[in-house]
Amino acid sequence: MQKFDEEHAQNIVKYFYPTISEQVILFPLVGKELNQKEFKMLESKISKAFLITNIDPDKSTFLETTPQEFFNTYNKLYNAD
Repeated sequence: MQKFDEEHAQNIVKYFYPTISEQVILFPLVGKELNQKEFKMLESKISKAFLITNIDPDKSTFLETTPQEFFNTYNKLYNAD
């Protein structure tokens, strides 16, 4: 997604992702490949959201969050505000 200009990225989020399948799993780089504005466009269609968090250099885990709290949780974890 980061290779597309803003208009094309938003068109993919708005028109392509919701229609390609019954279930779609995305693993974007938060803020680079999927920003908060694009996420909001999909939010009503998202049933679950997870952040991959590093426990230590050799171990990661999935942290479940609500779609509504996804960016707040991300910002708290990574001081991204």
